[in-house]
Amino acid sequence: MSAFHTKTIASVLEPVALQVSQLVVLYEAGQQGQAMPDLMAPIKVVLDCVSNLAKVAESTARQSNDAIFIRDFPSAMDAVNSSSALLNNAVIELRSDPFSSQGRRKLIEGAKGILTGTCDLLLMYDESEVRKIVKNCEAVKSYFPVCLEINTPDDLVFYIKNLTPGLTQVCGAVINRAEELLHKPYADILRRETDQLKKFSPMLIGASKSLISAKGNEELRNAAQQNLDTTLDKMVANMKEIIRVLLLKDPDYGAKIIADFHPLALAKDAVLADCNRIKDWLTNDKLSDPEGLKCVGELVQAGKELAAGVTGVPGEEIGEVVKTIDDIRSDLAALGDSASESDKAALKKTLLDNVQKLDKIVKNTDVLASTPSGAVSRRIEDAKKWATCGEALTDTAKENLADLLTTSRAVAKATGGKEGAMIESTCNKIDELIKDAGRLDLEIGNMKDKSDNRARILAWLDQLDNQVKMADSNNILPSDVVKAGAKQLSEWSKDSPAVTDANASHAYQKVLDVARTVLPGLSSTEREQVEKLVGECENAMKAYQAVAQGPVPSEAAVKRAQADLVTAVNKLGNLLERTDMTGDNAAENVTTGVERLCDLLDSHKVGENDNVEESIRDTVEKVTNIGRAVAHHNTGPEGNNINNLCDEIKKFSAQRNWILKNKDKVSPAQIQENTGNLKRSLKELEKAINEVERDRDDNTELVSAVGAAQEWAATGKGGDAEGTATVGKVISQSRYLARGLNTKDKREIFDLCQELEDLIDEYNRAPEARKRALRTQISEKMAQIKAAARKANLAATPSSAEVIGFPECAEIIDDWLDRDTITRNPQGEKAVEDIIDMAAALSNNIGGEVGEAIKIQKDKVSKLLKNLQNVLDNPKSTPEQKAKAKEELKDAISELKKLCNDHLAAKVVDTFVDITGPILELQAAALAPLESAEKAERFKEKAADFSLHAEKLCRVAEIAADVGCDEDPHRHDNIKLSIEALRDATPLVVYSAKTLSLNPTLEHANENFDLVKQQWVSEAVRLRSDVDKCVKPSDFMVESERKVKEEVDEAKRLIGPSPKDALVKVSMVQKITNRVIEVADNELENIGPCEYKTKLQAEKTNLENDIKATAQATNDLVQRKTASPDAYNQSLTNVSHYRSFLAVLLAQFVCSAHGLHALQCQAIMF
Repeated sequence: MSAFHTKTIASVLEPVALQVSQLVVLYEAGQQGQAMPDLMAPIKVVLDCVSNLAKVAESTARQSNDAIFIRDFPSAMDAVNSSSALLNNAVIELRSDPFSSQGRRKLIEGAKGILTGTCDLLLMYDESEVRKIVKNCEAVKSYFPVCLEINTPDDLVFYIKNLTPGLTQVCGAVINRAEELLHKPYADILRRETDQLKKFSPMLIGASKSLISAKGNEELRNAAQQNLDTTLDKMVANMKEIIRVLLLKDPDYGAKIIADFHPLALAKDAVLADCNRIKDWLTNDKLSDPEGLKCVGELVQAGKELAAGVTGVPGEEIGEVVKTIDDIRSDLAALGDSASESDKAALKKTLLDNVQKLDKIVKNTDVLASTPSGAVSRRIEDAKKWATCGEALTDTAKENLADLLTTSRAVAKATGGKEGAMIESTCNKIDELIKDAGRLDLEIGNMKDKSDNRARILAWLDQLDNQVKMADSNNILPSDVVKAGAKQLSEWSKDSPAVTDANASHAYQKVLDVARTVLPGLSSTEREQVEKLVGECENAMKAYQAVAQGPVPSEAAVKRAQADLVTAVNKLGNLLERTDMTGDNAAENVTTGVERLCDLLDSHKVGENDNVEESIRDTVEKVTNIGRAVAHHNTGPEGNNINNLCDEIKKFSAQRNWILKNKDKVSPAQIQENTGNLKRSLKELEKAINEVERDRDDNTELVSAVGAAQEWAATGKGGDAEGTATVGKVISQSRYLARGLNTKDKREIFDLCQELEDLIDEYNRAPEARKRALRTQISEKMAQIKAAARKANLAATPSSAEVIGFPECAEIIDDWLDRDTITRNPQGEKAVEDIIDMAAALSNNIGGEVGEAIKIQKDKVSKLLKNLQNVLDNPKSTPEQKAKAKEELKDAISELKKLCNDHLAAKVVDTFVDITGPILELQAAALAPLESAEKAERFKEKAADFSLHAEKLCRVAEIAADVGCDEDPHRHDNIKLSIEALRDATPLVVYSAKTLSLNPTLEHANENFDLVKQQWVSEAVRLRSDVDKCVKPSDFMVESERKVKEEVDEAKRLIGPSPKDALVKVSMVQKITNRVIEVADNELENIGPCEYKTKLQAEKTNLENDIKATAQATNDLVQRKTASPDAYNQSLTNVSHYRSFLAVLLAQFVCSAHGLHALQCQAIMF
């Protein structure tokens, strides 16, 4: 999430940023020898704004109870004040000397410092406000379950009185937060979850009333209890989701925790902690000598790790002092009990001097400067100073920039993989821009191009900094962070002077932040487990605070509470460690392990070296553990296969251990066979895991497309047509990659893609003067998409994978198959497989001859895909054979898509013609008198029918979302969310209906059922509306006409022998016709004033009149007002013909496709 993630922050920072950009322009003008104008007036405006903001911030800090805000505020305020002073001094210097280089430098540094400091202040305040909302949400969530303890009406009144104000306040605060957010996906989730809370709260009250009234009737009480429990679970889940979204941070959180949890930072903390303990031992005798010597041993170990990681003189100094301390420790241990006290005291004095020396060196050493990100960041800061001040490209600047690129490329080589390739690509881009800078320096004037060049260099330097930090932070797993926090808390619980209460609080908060940040990337089961342990940690901290802040805190009770907290955090770390095994590095770790094992097996004979055998056993254990973790998250044949391979490897490893003990009894052939079997199983496991994890690398093409598009956005090279086409590829690849996310998270990428499409549309219409600024916005939006796609790749687990619809898959397939030179393409092949899966689902759902036709065609596509793969894999295949296989597959996919779209409309018409009938029948069965015969059986039957009906609606909607002709990703997402909401509401209907059926005269039960029914019907209507938009209106009309003609023929036939059945058929005709009118209304809403709209409105009015005439004719015939059925039959005939309606729709469709006039199309068709 960017700094400008709320409207308030944007409104404050955008004017400041504009002022700073103007100062940069003036600064660059000064670099060209121009005198600086008097800036006193504009600078005074900026300083006054900052001063007012500072006053407000100071007032807020004084009134705040937020410990984190109070802790961080002073440093941020100091930074703003120092920048303000710097800016003021710059203005004074430039007024006295308009050519002062020192004044210009102060000017630009002060302006940037104000912008950064203001941003920090606003973010601190924003985070503090979020913590307030979350605290209130947690309080309301914890009060929800109190409803389970309600026994009397008075209890219920008290509960409502306490719950209502808090819930109202929370809902209002969350909605306000949603309005404040600029990130649309998060805002949408908050609105939706809050809306659900508002709908469920009266149901919770109604369910509680029903439970109170059920006393004395065990069956009724059980039904009411189920209803209450289900409603309560939904509300708690809604509130948890709200809290999760409120706490969502930057997805690249790893780069922000390097300072706290990089291995070198942890080693530094360990050294300083050990130094403090040793000083306590040597000066205050707080430890016994054996304990002190043990602590010195730990210091030596941590010191060696730190010295090995820190480069340059500091690392050498640390190493020398640690070696001296180690020698002194050996001397002290060798003295024994017989040594004199004076000898011991002398050695302890020397030890204390060296420990103090080490403590001072380590405190003054920036250990992170030795990390790859630290080394690069230091050089980037120097490069930014050159790019910002606008000086010419001197030899010194060239050397510094060359050193930066050399260091960065070394990091890229060491990192490898996608991250390494991205760093290398960025280095190449910076190198090109530096050459351009040298060329521009030789030109006289041309300030605009020089300014643009420096701005692009600054942007790419920022990108390089982020990429290197992310590559460095990839070694820091969430479990490492939590375990490091647990270690600090453990030291705190032992009263270590190195860990204060503030340190412990910071470590605890960081543990929770990291745990919550990884939640979106976990499977639902893992998320529940992590949330549960986070809750345990919070409860343990609350318990500790209650004990420690009590009137007379018991030391034993405090220690127990601290121990409970450490235990809870350790459990959380262990759980996250298990989830780390299924992350992005699973396949890579297995490959590394398998390669190492194969090398060891090939280069060493059995039993030749005990250390080698131990290493083989350890590596086998690690590889199989990762394999089982991956299998756990991949149910089905893939997971079973991986588990079986792990079993095989363990079996062959056990055989090898047996061979070690019985070498004399085993032949060389048996040893060779065992080694071969072990290697074969390892290779198969590596292949299986790489195939399962393949989708995690699907964004390779996206990275490439974004790189090309960003190059166009930065330079404009290649022209607008080629550049916008490349951006289109970015959008297509991003939407396809998003299929691995759950519905809510996937919306983030879809929204970013929509915003990017809007920018491209604006760019195509914009004048040339504005295009440069728009390209910058386009580049930033693509960077956000790439970050979101990377998060999706890391977070998605195969078990949570979802597929997107036909249009997006078809776009990916077309991009693959339309290439002049075709090669194997995992994304394209996966898209074909997704289409085959969707077609199979539709075939099974439709059944009959139509379903069989779709099945035959999808089998043909599957066969042709395998044929194309075989042709591409065969090195002897000719270009003609490849082209033929490609065209055959392409034609088969087009035919499959046509078949699916043609028959989807029929399924939608049949399924959604009557959505409320089953719930009304269920209500009638529930309201039947208790003494009615077979009431229980009838209710059970209607409840089953209703549940089946709801599930049928959801299944058809899922198919419509995937196969539907509409290419709007938001509509696809809306359907998925509506399906989820309808499935959530269905059991509530059944439970509340069960309560009603056991006591149909109970007012509370009736009220509660009405609330639940209203909620379910509204969700079903919304789902139907979304599904209708997935079907072409013309297709819908054709299928509706077919369906209504069937019903009309039956109505005409039954009016004589069975008028009651005829009325049922007429009712169905009316429902179908009303559906047609709804679809027409949707179509009318989406078009502006035109001839097409006028004609469509006229046809809709005619149809409404026909259906009214049908109702009147039916009533006349049934009530014997007329004896002849002629008017009845004619009215039904009029309703059943949608030909003119269809003509208007088809004419619009064809003329849109071919540019023909609507009347010409009607003349051609009719």
